Formats: sequence, structure tokens, C-alpha cells
Amino acid sequence: MKYKNALLVLSAAMFFQCSTARQSAAARVEAERIIRQNIEHFSRDLVSGNFTAVTLAYAPDARIFPPGLDILRDQEAIRAYWTPGPDRKSRTVYHKVLPEEITVHGDYAYDWGYYEGRTRLEDGTEQAWRGKYVIVWKQLTPGEWKIYLDAWNRIQ
Repeated sequence: MKYKNALLVLSAAMFFQCSTARQSAAARVEAERIIRQNIEHFSRDLVSGNFTAVTLAYAPDARIFPPGLDILRDQEAIRAYWTPGPDRKSRTVYHKVLPEEITVHGDYAYDWGYYEGRTRLEDGTEQAWRGKYVIVWKQLTPGEWKIYLDAWNRIQ
């Protein structure tokens, strides 16, 4: 009888652990799907000039690490960075993020890879560019993933 109870407890514990692992795996898959969707929306919003949506892709306490600049520490600074001035003479006409890895750990995730794009210059010509990036994502509420830390630099 003692062994039956121990076996029953062990079986229940293993079932619970496997069930939790499946839930965690399902949650990670769902988080990755949402993050990939957010990545696509970021590129779409950047190209369409929806800089409010670009800014809202970031968590309220986000930090960005633009090349050649200090760390920008709040949404107003992030908004100012992404919003072009009224005298802008060029614009991004293509932007795509190419994640090589997305890893989810609880309420945080990281993603790294490459990005590419094209800028249309004032004379109508287009200049292609490419770079590498690392992003840390933060889950603010269940299913709401925002960029927490964003660092990138061009390689061409």
C-alpha cells in the first residue's frame, strides 16, 4: 500500500510537471508568434510613417541604443528619435527585420538577427542598407509584448 501511494504521488507529480511544461511550451510558442507579428507591424508602421505606432511598440520604460547616440530612456525621447523633422528630404520606403533567434523566458524574451531597408533620397534614388540588432521584449500584460531594450547598428 505504501508503495502504491508513493507511485500515485510520483505519477501525479510527473503528470503535473509534464502538463506545466506543455503549457510553458505553448505559452512560449504564442509569445514568439506575437513577437513576430509585432516585428512585422513595426516595419509596416515605420514605412507608412505611423510614428505614433512605432513609438507604442516600445514599453513605457523602454531604452533604445541608436548608433552614435546616447541611450534614449523614455517614450518621448523614443518618439523624437523615430519621428522625422519637417525638413526631412528622404524617407524609408522598405524595412524588414529578419530574426535569427527568438527566445522566451517568462515575461521577457530576446530576439537577434539582421534588418534591411531602403531609403528614398530627395533626388528619387534609393539607397539600400542592412544591419544587425538585439531586442529584449517585455510582457506587460498577458499576450502584450513590447520592446524593452533595442540596440542596432548598420553593417552596410
